[in-house]
Amino acid sequence: MRVEKEKHEVIIIGQDDLLVKGFVHINPGERIIDFFNDSKESFIAVTSAEFCNLKEIKSFKLINQIMKKKNAVILNKSTIKLVEEA
Repeated sequence: MRVEKEKHEVIIIGQDDLLVKGFVHINPGERIIDFFNDSKESFIAVTSAEFCNLKEIKSFKLINQIMKKKNAVILNKSTIKLVEEA
């Protein structure tokens, strides 16, 4: 049985200043904070992920030039420092 999920665009900053922009898929009506605070899951999937290492960036105008794209990445939630809904 497949459960429909809601797609939310997020920007995630992790340890080592890794920036990931993409989509997380959560249960209908669930808050993003509850999704990230769920202790039953240690990892999350981010789809249509674009990521870069902020330490390498001297000017934010360069982000688009060094941004890497992946269909999906799986992140360890314990490495996340900041999440913002885009």
